[in-house]
Amino acid sequence: MTTTDLFGAYVRSRLDHWGQEFALHRDCEYLGHQSVNLLQVLIDHKGEMPARPTGFKPLEVSNEAMQIEDIVADVARGHAAMAICLRGYYCAMGRRRVERWETANLLLAHAGLPMVRATAYMDLAQRGEDRVYGVLAGMARAA
Repeated sequence: MTTTDLFGAYVRSRLDHWGQEFALHRDCEYLGHQSVNLLQVLIDHKGEMPARPTGFKPLEVSNEAMQIEDIVADVARGHAAMAICLRGYYCAMGRRRVERWETANLLLAHAGLPMVRATAYMDLAQRGEDRVYGVLAGMARAA
């Protein structure tokens, strides 16, 4: 008799949604950064500040995806390589496994961390998923 881990499936679906919202192939404006700064607004409107309703509005991110992003950021404070591998696995969705691994190694190199083998990458991504699982399970128990 097999048992189905419904909460694990829920966590994976939340991570998939987070990966779509914070996809690495998007521009920085989708990652919560400004899409247009104040100087660009002034240039676009020929030196005049636009009226309030037509001013700058930052892009919105769903609360569920932002909650996972906060959890992954907390994981990064303790174990940066694990968070980077998790980000490479879920935020590089739509790519093949080898491309996700290469993306994770690129992010690791950019962070000044040593590159990892494919097996270590998959292990770190799984451990990161387990960490998110534990945090979400703790939050569910506390509620």
